[in-house]
Amino acid sequence: MAITDYSSLKTTIADYLHRTDLSDTVMSNFVQFAEVRLNRKLRLLQQQTEAALTIASGSRELTLPTDWIETIDLIHTDNKETIQPQNIRSLNSQRTADMAKGRPRLYSTADGKMLFETIADSAYPVSLSYFQKWDIETADVNWLITNAPDAYLYGSLLEAKAYAKSKEDVSMWAQGVSTAIDDLNNLDNRSRRNATARVDSALVRGRRFDINRGY
Repeated sequence: MAITDYSSLKTTIADYLHRTDLSDTVMSNFVQFAEVRLNRKLRLLQQQTEAALTIASGSRELTLPTDWIETIDLIHTDNKETIQPQNIRSLNSQRTADMAKGRPRLYSTADGKMLFETIADSAYPVSLSYFQKWDIETADVNWLITNAPDAYLYGSLLEAKAYAKSKEDVSMWAQGVSTAIDDLNNLDNRSRRNATARVDSALVRGRRFDINRGY
């Protein structure tokens, strides 16, 4: 059976395990734990997205989207100024007095929130670029299951073996999911390099020689 969505993934897992006695909850757990591993290991172009958010006036924090796993950048919408990342210790050392307010320019991340060095003196619209996590249970179909169903399958089978406390085939499924992750990351790196090369090539073709400058 072809893996095309969440349901067919669980059916295929059961087929590989030769088990018909596992509940849907148990099967869903296999997929969930496999997906946690994939979300730790993958940062693909297909995971990049943006969100328009607002730092509320009088606030020192901003709640992150529920599908956030890692920030790419955070930019003030009005003047495209980048709000710079800091570790939490550095941010705390640069925080202004409790009553001070201003334009946030530094942030750190903790407990699903962005924390700023100052209290916002007005509402500040910002654009958050970030990597979003895979969530096949909610989406039912996503880019990863369409283009790399083996990553989901082998990862889930590995979790199933841990559940059954069985060492049989563990190395095979572990190698399978590791290979799938490596292949995805290598393909992503190649796509990024090719995109950069195309941009560089376009810039070179668009350049005109200036006899006064010598280039």
